Order: sequence, then structure tokens, then C-alpha cells
Amino acid sequence: MKDPENVPVKIYCFAVAGHGILCSNDRLPMNVVCDPQPNCVVNLQVELPADRVSREWQSVAKDFQRHARIPGYRPGKAPQTLIDTRFAKDIREELEKKLLRESINEAVKQKNLRVLTVAKVEDVTIGADMTMRFRASVVTAPEFELPDYSSIPVEAEKRPVTDADVEKWLEQFREPHATFEAVEGRPLAMGDYAVLTYEGKIGDQLLSDALPKAPAQLHGRRNAWIFMDEGTLVPGFAKALEGMAIDEARSFTLDVPADFPLADLCGSKVSYSATLHGINSKQLPPLDDALAEKIEPGKTLEGLRAEMRERLEKIADSQFDSAKRNGAIKHLLSHVQCELPEQAVAREVSGILREIVQENQVRGVSDDELRSHQDELIGVAQQNARDRVRANFLLLRIAEKEKLDVNDTDMLVAISEMARRYEIPVKKLIKDLQAREGFGPVREQILMGKALDLIASNVTVREPANAAA
Repeated sequence: MKDPENVPVKIYCFAVAGHGILCSNDRLPMNVVCDPQPNCVVNLQVELPADRVSREWQSVAKDFQRHARIPGYRPGKAPQTLIDTRFAKDIREELEKKLLRESINEAVKQKNLRVLTVAKVEDVTIGADMTMRFRASVVTAPEFELPDYSSIPVEAEKRPVTDADVEKWLEQFREPHATFEAVEGRPLAMGDYAVLTYEGKIGDQLLSDALPKAPAQLHGRRNAWIFMDEGTLVPGFAKALEGMAIDEARSFTLDVPADFPLADLCGSKVSYSATLHGINSKQLPPLDDALAEKIEPGKTLEGLRAEMRERLEKIADSQFDSAKRNGAIKHLLSHVQCELPEQAVAREVSGILREIVQENQVRGVSDDELRSHQDELIGVAQQNARDRVRANFLLLRIAEKEKLDVNDTDMLVAISEMARRYEIPVKKLIKDLQAREGFGPVREQILMGKALDLIASNVTVREPANAAA
């Protein structure tokens, strides 16, 4: 079997389908038989006529004759019969490479295929009669009828920014400037910060020994600041501490709920012993001009409030725009059913799973916890991947139909944004993209973005049915 990577075939990516090369008028027709397979695979059987193969053999052999260095002959003067004999294997390899490249391109155009990649080339033979035959498998873009995207009904609502929204965000600015005061003369209460030494056990075994991979704050700590809140550590932990006095020691047992984020603890009993060393109360500064000056020098509270409203308005606009775009894609996909290239889906599944793992790791979810939900996560990723791949093909078909294009400025802006996101120099990114032929995917992303802009402009928005409620 020929390695398809060593057959330099021009791939007619679905983003530019219909722009295939033209066959020369002097080329004799070749015989191409298509055998469609599931998952957008098409098997091709190709036969090239003897006249064409002979002519190309002579052309390749002549080229070898011009460059061959054979003792006793000046360059380019060795007899052709000697060249044909001495370099027969090399001539044949060069001929096959040249004809495979040209004939697969011609077969793709002849059969009007939107080829994504050549999966394999095999059974290449040149017969005694000089006819050449081979089989190739190509992966194509799915075929489907484009739904009407001239007027897309979408339910979306732009939520107005209220004074309460602005004040809620301003309240968050107080947190970084909070101070803490020691509390005396009263017991520990919810909302306090307890300075605590505590240790957890399951039965007679320390929690740190029983579950070494569990977060350290569950095991126990010395002189730790613990916020007195129902969501702290294990449910019921803070409530069991409530009312303690400084230097008091207390022991208690908690029933861990079945839906606790750490699967290994779900449904078990955890015992804690705790000693309270101190009580602190958080004091938030007043929301005034002095705080505004600290947050943003030169700003008054009213100025900060106006700036926050402007930011929230932009966020609301962005969310409304996203809702329109997502609604438009969802509406169009409901009218597009087609097979998908499994390789493209598998690649998208891998990307989505990476996103899920990274997001959960940031949230502090352990690898063991992720593995315990592996089948569920893979199922979600597979469904989302199929929707994403269908959406990509849909957008690229719209870009093709609308004759959308990508210019140098578009590419430069996209590459600069990628460089900023990945924190690498633009020149290095360009070099990396050149090395792995990565400009095609960048171009496709730009085309999909332009197609999405187009369909978003064709959206007819109506309020959700429950908006009034």
C-alpha cells in the first residue's frame, strides 16, 4: 500500500470546493469508478490509458537522461536505452508519484468530490500494455441540502442592566479592601473566620491516610482560617463549630451526603476533632469616593458606577449576540442531517475532552473524580462533537455559496490574536504554521466566522414565551 502522505495530492478542501484544477485538453480520458462507503469515505478505482502512461514514462526518462552522470558519457548524452535499463526502478517510482498526484486530482474533479484527505492508495500496477491502475480511498465532506438561512427565527432576549446589577458588581470591589478584626466576648458564629486546628478520621484511621489524594483541607490543618459557612468543607462542619469559645475543643461526626463532589467520601461518616484558637470578623470598607480612588485612581464613586454600567451593557450586548448566533446555528442544524467523517468527529471529541478536563482541574476536581464519570463525559463530548462538526461543515458550505473570501488582513488579524492568546511571538507562530501547513485551518476558522456573521444578520428575534413571566 502506498503511504498517502508520500503522494503529494492536492486536496480540494470543502471550504474551497468547486475551485479544482482543470485537466489539460490533450490528456486522454481515464476511467474512474466511485464506490461510496459509510462515514463520508469514497473508494476510487482508477485506470489510466496506455498512451498517457507511455508518454509520461518517456518524459520522466528524458529528464533522467538530462541529469544522469554515467562514466564514459557526457552529461545528457547517454543512450536512452541505457538510461531506461539502469534507472528503471527510479523512473517507475517517479512516474507513479507524478501520475498518482495528477490522476487523483483529476478523478476528484471528474466526480465532483469535496475531498478532505486521501486516506490510502493501494494496488498500484503498470501492466505490460502500459495501462496504470490503482485504488484510493478518500474522505469527503458530507453532502446535504443547505437550509434556507435568509430569515432565521430565534428566541432571544436582551436582559436590561438594572441599578441592582450595577450595585451587585460594585459590592465585589469591596472584598479585596476588607480588613479583619479579632472578636472578643462572644462565641463563634456563622459568617466569622475561625482560627482552627482540626483533624479528620474515618473510623480509627486518619483521613489523610485513608484518602491521601483528597484535598488537604479535608484531612485537617493547624491554625487554619476557616470561613463559617454551610458550604465549607463537609456539609454540617461549620454548624458543628457554631457557639464554640476560644480555646474550646470539640469533637463531632458528620454524614457525608451521596452527592458530595469527592466520590470516595460519598455516604461515609467522617469524625472531626477541633480546637478554636481565635475568631475574626471581616470588615468591608464603605462604598464611597475614597474606595473608588483606591480601585481606579482619579475615579469618583459615580464615575466608577457609570463605568461599571457601561461594562455590563457591553456584556449584555455580547450575550444577546451569542444567543442569536447559537439560536441560528441550532435552527439550521435541525434541518441538516448527514453522515460525518469519523476522523473529524474523533478529533473534535479529543478537543472537547481536553477542555472539560482543564476546566474541571481549574475548579479543583480530582483526576480520580473525573475518571469515575469517564463514560458520561465521553458521551457528552461525542454528542457535542458531532454537533460542532456538522455546524462547521454547514458554515463552510454557506461561505462557499456566498463566495466569502479571506484576505491577507484577515489572516494577519487572526494569527496575531492566536499569538496573543498562546503568548508566543507572531513570527514564531507563522513559522510553526508554515511547518505544519496550518494556514488552511486558520483560513477555515475565518470563513466560518464570516458565515456566522452573515446568518446572524439574517436572524429574526422574538422574545421567549416565558419572557413576560
